[in-house]
Amino acid sequence: MASSPREEDQEIDFVELAPIKNSSQAAPYREQMRGRWVEFLDRLEERLTAVGRTRPSVTSADVIALRDAIFAISNETSGRAIRRLTADHALTDEVRVEANKSFNFATALDPMFPANFTEEVAQILCFGAFVVAQKLVLYRVLEDAGPRRAEPFSLDALSLPVGSTDPQAIKAMLDRAFALAIKRSGDYETAFLPEPFIDLLFTDPEGALEAKECWVGQVWHRLLEAVIQASWLSISQHIVGLLYEVIVDERFRHQLGQFYTPEDVVDVLTAFAIRDPNDLVLDPAAGGGSFLRSAYARKRALGGSHERALVDIWGCETTAFAAELSTVTLATSDTHEAAAYPRVLLLDFFDLRPGLETPLEIPGILGRLIVPQAFDAVIGNPPYISYRHITNQDTILNALASDTDLALPKFSGKSDAYLWFIVHATRFLHQGGRLAFVVSAGMIFSDYGIPLIRFIGRHYRIRAVVDSIVERWFPEADTNTVLLFLERETDAAQREGNAMRFVRLRRPLAQIIPSPGNADRRGAIEAFLEEMIDGERNPSDPRMQINQMSQGGEGGLTLADANDGPDLLDEDDE
Repeated sequence: MASSPREEDQEIDFVELAPIKNSSQAAPYREQMRGRWVEFLDRLEERLTAVGRTRPSVTSADVIALRDAIFAISNETSGRAIRRLTADHALTDEVRVEANKSFNFATALDPMFPANFTEEVAQILCFGAFVVAQKLVLYRVLEDAGPRRAEPFSLDALSLPVGSTDPQAIKAMLDRAFALAIKRSGDYETAFLPEPFIDLLFTDPEGALEAKECWVGQVWHRLLEAVIQASWLSISQHIVGLLYEVIVDERFRHQLGQFYTPEDVVDVLTAFAIRDPNDLVLDPAAGGGSFLRSAYARKRALGGSHERALVDIWGCETTAFAAELSTVTLATSDTHEAAAYPRVLLLDFFDLRPGLETPLEIPGILGRLIVPQAFDAVIGNPPYISYRHITNQDTILNALASDTDLALPKFSGKSDAYLWFIVHATRFLHQGGRLAFVVSAGMIFSDYGIPLIRFIGRHYRIRAVVDSIVERWFPEADTNTVLLFLERETDAAQREGNAMRFVRLRRPLAQIIPSPGNADRRGAIEAFLEEMIDGERNPSDPRMQINQMSQGGEGGLTLADANDGPDLLDEDDE
């Protein structure tokens, strides 16, 4: 298929399954049709796999090697951990509380239900191993970057004895290495010190049978080898956030509402929202820090300094580990630069207020940090959790009750959490500030989306709503998603006269913009955004179909009648 309006699609192959005119003639040719259909698919697969440029995905070799090593650690330890938890109810309670506090992972951990108990313990052990894997990745990054820093330092090459059957010995070796990294680098305490589930992860064997089946040295050596053999130019390449997703069991991932946002999606949204190196940026649900890292890269590309970029980027997270992960992702965005301290808050976004004094203290700055009165950009991928399953409903209601200058929508009990994020985020944007979110497509097609669209129409210029007919950005999620591009506007006339766009992508983003690391990527993203949001509509553009309508006073809802509204679909799409 053509990749630009100047080209035409080309027919490159043709397969005739059978010389028939209608289905009644198919029976004699059924085997021939089956064979030729398989032949066609084989030829198609060969051509598709020959496409040279693809994006890193959950099948990336480095991610798979790390994931498998983490699973091996969990499997090796689980028998000893289950034995210990079953015998120690106080420890079980501590682990249950830590799982919820650090990972927002609500567990029963009840041995009376062995199957669920075993699954939950295995997931908890994966979380613990992931914490150590993150530290090993950071250690490996600093091992390479240390000699190139303005104040150079070196770290010892780390090795673990493959034949060890002593969990405490392996733990002690790791502890010494991480303490050395803190001492030599003079930083990164927040990355190396947290130890959720570490005690459980390194449970000693009891008795001859457990000692015989203890291969702790082997599985930890495997994890270390997976880290060493990977190419870690920087921890900020999204690899750790992606790894976090793939080690979470699918059933639990839906429970947590956490899904990795593809890098192309992140960078397109960030490029729209951030237009100046001094823009103040907020991600209200930072997760693993993908949007924060992208914001940092965007501000640096626009001419901002390392330290200034971090000063201007704020993130919120409700779980301790995700907050630490976001902090590490930001602090190591450029390992050649001196340390600087990100503004990542372990705080529910709905507890955040403009001007709030936070618990965060930064070296060299007197007193606790104060939340800015307004931001230039709010970016992110809020969680897809139904309102009836949200545990902080009172906090949300209290936050919205204080948003007295906003005409609050009346959502139903079917509403997802992201709706409330959009409403509360509006309070933090000044005139002309931009909001760029990944949201559920239910915003457009469901009843609960109607009050949200009205709310958006009364506070924003809707620049674009974007979906794709050729790729799902979250294939494992229960919902399809759209990209929302909004600009805060207090002037009703400007809002109502705005020409909002509905964009349907006909090419994967990977075919529209260059891959990460390509020198042309930034310019291509900016050009793509310009064409999509402000450019002339080109019906022959093979990359996207653009439909445009007047926003009016209700976000376009007053044009719902098909006779009065725009033709949103052409014949090919119907």
